[in-house]
Formats: sequence, structure tokens, C-alpha cells
Amino acid sequence: MVAMAWNLVPFSAMARNLKKKKSIPKTRKASKKGKGTSKTTKQDAKVLSKENDCGETKNLIVDILNSPGLAGEFESRDSVPPLVVNFDTEADVSGGAVVDMRKHLDNEPSGIESKDDKKLTKRAKKKLKEKRELEIRAAEQKRLEGGQAPDSVDGYEQLVRASPNSSFVWIKYMAFLLSIADVEKARAIAERALQTINFREEEEKLNVWVALFNLENVYGIPPNEAVLKVFQRALQYCDPKRVHLALLGMYERTEQQEMADQLLKAMSKKFKTSAKVWLRNLQNLLKQGSDAAEMVLNRALVSLPRHKHIKFISRAAVLEFKIGSAERAQLLFEGVLRNYPKRTDLWGVYLDQEICRGDASVIRSLFERVTCLDLPPKKMKFLFKKYLDYEISQGEESRIEYVKIKAMEFVNREIKFVHGKLG
Repeated sequence: MVAMAWNLVPFSAMARNLKKKKSIPKTRKASKKGKGTSKTTKQDAKVLSKENDCGETKNLIVDILNSPGLAGEFESRDSVPPLVVNFDTEADVSGGAVVDMRKHLDNEPSGIESKDDKKLTKRAKKKLKEKRELEIRAAEQKRLEGGQAPDSVDGYEQLVRASPNSSFVWIKYMAFLLSIADVEKARAIAERALQTINFREEEEKLNVWVALFNLENVYGIPPNEAVLKVFQRALQYCDPKRVHLALLGMYERTEQQEMADQLLKAMSKKFKTSAKVWLRNLQNLLKQGSDAAEMVLNRALVSLPRHKHIKFISRAAVLEFKIGSAERAQLLFEGVLRNYPKRTDLWGVYLDQEICRGDASVIRSLFERVTCLDLPPKKMKFLFKKYLDYEISQGEESRIEYVKIKAMEFVNREIKFVHGKLG
């Protein structure tokens, strides 16, 4: 039996080798077939992508053109599925809030957790914690602003013990003490708040520092020196640029123009690469009607990094529209768009500012210019929709029909172009 087993070993090994030798040409054939199929699939993918572009172009204005008068012209396109486009609206160039386009994460636990899953769950926990804190803060604000605000020191002590990291509660406590003319106790509460609030809560701590600025500006002896002492202390614990901007805001609210000018001069040297600081400087000069605004604009463009130029110029143009000269604002926008004609976000801001001014001839000439540009269908959809919304707000039926026809002409041109590529 042992001899037979030893004899079987080389035979089985030889059989395996034979199988391998036979299988080699098959695999080669299969690999050749695989290569052929990969080429064909790549060609098919190109054709499909072109067809998809054609489909997108056909349906470019499905959301725009819902007029019953033009329904007969589009009956041949009813079989085409509607185009769904999600526009990523960026932050308003005029300094508005940034729109968060991130989707919500799925927090349901899976059977096997990978490293990515753990990261997602941590992020979800953090979001849940932030949501709860916002809810608690909203409840506190509602209680304090309503008729349920405490009317004694003990009541506020209970509140700060319940929410030790809430600057809103601490500042309300300070305001209550000032209302009963206990300034020293209000200062002590501010110092206690700065020691109590968690060091990670930078925004909350900065709010308390700003409250101290306001307190010393009214009750300090002398006020300017007292404010500057608090300011120097705040610089050691908070972000210097934010502290400077907070103090500048206090000077502007209390109309201390000389102190604001001095601070802005120092900030322009200290934070020369900050677009926000230069914009505040420009805003201050435009409010005063100073002729130095143009000089500050040129200095800013020299000091700022190149990648911040578009943002700074567009926001400076918005400031000119609001509190300066509309002609200078138009020159700024025209200069940027001459170099970056395909930036639809800049066109959108420019159009919004002109719509606020209300000169219909200027607005329509801008729309005519931008809708004649050679832009992708998605961007053109945004522009045509904006044009149509404006004409609908004006209420002229002839102009509404004109915009719809103009949009259809663009669609037909794109369809012919895509079919020419496919053909």
C-alpha cells in the first residue's frame, strides 16, 4: 500500500502539470477575448456618454418651459426622460453664508464595521452632539428672552451651573447685574465665565471677551484704556484676527471713528494677506465717502495672494454697489468677467446686484450677453432660468415667450452639435 501511494504521487503531480499545460492556451484565448471585449466596451461607453449628452441637451429646459402655448412644439420630446440637475450654489460672493452641500450620513450600524464605518459613526455622533447643544441653546434663549428670565442672582446661578459653556447665559447674567448697577460683580462674572467655559469652545469665549469690551467701553475709567487692556488679554487666548475684528465691530457700533481708523491701519499691516481685513477697510472708507477707497483697493491687490483676487474684487464690487459708486462696481465686475467669462457664479452676483438697482435695460443687456456665451448645458440652464424668472417678475408676456424661444434655439443647436459628433 505504501509503495502504491508513493507511485500515485508522481502520477497525480504529472496529471496536474498536464492540466496546467492544457489550460494555458485557453487562458490566452480568454485574455485575447477579454482585450477585445474591453475595447468594444470602451467604444460603447463613449457612444453612450455622447448619447447621454444628447439626452441632457434635449431636456435642458424641461424645468423651465412649462408654457401651454408651446406644448405642441415639444410633443415629439415627451418620450425623453426629464433631466435632473443639482446646482451646487456656492457661498454668496458678497459675504453670505456658505451653503453646506454635504449629504447626511447613514448612521445605521452594519454587521461588520470597517475603519470608514467607525469614522462615519464618530462624525454622526459629533453632529448629534452639536444638534443637541443647539437645541439646548435655543431653549435657553427662548426662556431668557421670554417672560421666564430669572429675576435674582440665585436664578442665574442655577442657569450657569446647568449650562456652563453657554456664553449666552453668562452674558445675560452680566446684563442682569449691570441692570442693578453692580458693575464689579458683572466684571467678576465675566472673568468666571472665561475660566469656566471649556477651552475648546473658542466661539463662546470670544463672545464673553466682546461682552467685556462693551462693558469697559461704558463703565471703564478711562474707557479707551480699559478696553485696550482687555483687548491685549484677549489676544493671548483667542485668534488674533478675530479679536481685532470683534474690537473693530464695537468701535463701528459705537461710532468711534478715530479709534476704528487707527485699528484698521494696524490691521492692514498685521493681516495684509487677509481679504476680510481689506474689505472691512474698504467698507469703512466707502461709508465715510473717502477718495482713498481706490488706493486701498490697489494696495489690497498687491498684498493679497493671487488666488484671493477674484473673491476680493467681486466682494469689493458688491460693496461699491451697496454703499459706493455703481459705475466703479460695474468696472470691477467687467474687468473680472473679461478674464473669467465662464464663471457663472460671478455673472449671477453681477446680475443680482443690477436687479436690485432695477435698471431693466442694463439687466436685459447683461442677460443677452451671458446667454450668448459658449457654456455647458448645465450652466446655460441656470442662466436661462434666471433670465426667465426675471421676466416673469416683470410680467411681460412677450418677453417671457422671447426667453423661452431663445432657450429652445440654444437646445436645438446643442442637439445638432451632439448628433454631428455621433454621426
